[in-house]
Amino acid sequence: MTAQLSPSYAEITLREMTAADLPACHGLSQAVSWSHRLEDWQLAFRCGKGWVAEANGRVVGSALYWAWGKKYATLGLVIVSPDFQGRGMGKKLLVTLLGKLEGKTVRLHATPEGKPLYEKLGFVTTGEIRQQQSRELPPVTAPALPQNCQLRELNAEDAATLSELDGLSSGMQRLALYQALLETDSSHTQKGLLLTRAGKIAGFGLLRQFGRGYAIGPLIADNLDDAKVLVRQLLSECSGKFVRVDVEADSGLAEWLEALGLACVDRPTTMYKDGEPLKAAGGWRNFVLATQALG
Repeated sequence: MTAQLSPSYAEITLREMTAADLPACHGLSQAVSWSHRLEDWQLAFRCGKGWVAEANGRVVGSALYWAWGKKYATLGLVIVSPDFQGRGMGKKLLVTLLGKLEGKTVRLHATPEGKPLYEKLGFVTTGEIRQQQSRELPPVTAPALPQNCQLRELNAEDAATLSELDGLSSGMQRLALYQALLETDSSHTQKGLLLTRAGKIAGFGLLRQFGRGYAIGPLIADNLDDAKVLVRQLLSECSGKFVRVDVEADSGLAEWLEALGLACVDRPTTMYKDGEPLKAAGGWRNFVLATQALG
């Protein structure tokens, strides 16, 4: 019988992540009490790439990146197994990924525990995210639509349009993400809505299965009032359900969501390396994140 080495003496190797690693990565997120489902990992991996740390054939660390066009990228799902923490594994994974993203402006959302490491790697704080959630959402009434406004459901043919608006608001080119979310047999999107005013697009938002229940995002609009219309309409269909909404702290949505029964449960720090957030064109703004990892 082969003796198992203790974590202190196990040999650790880094290698590129494969789809076969996703169940083990899901296990890592469970070990640190993150709510991601296996399906959430599958979506993240489909749109990006990752690396894992392995010890004696066991996956003990993960990190993923998403290259959204020529200029921007995001990093996330950086996890080290609790029994292997404190050995520099997270730093090695991040340095490996950053080496793949040279020349790009990289965004991530840091936990308090991870922030000192990110600062050492050159990331600077640019803002904050408010994670608003309700374990059992109180009833939310559907909004009265502003004059000349209409709502319609999104379909797969809308992916390119949504990606274009995303680019205007964030600089990220995320067509692959929208294609995955809107494909006909998608198991991720519960409902997507497009808001128009006098026939012109005013914003869009998605309600998705995620984590312990449902999440709203991404949600992009050209003003706060239109963003609230989209959020309220999506929330009106979630009475009694677990719902999560990750918003920019300065968006004007956080306090409004509190009043609707979604409390702030976490405040990750937004950080950038080798650049700054895009100054949005034409008033467009990404009010609600897809996820903290995807941006």
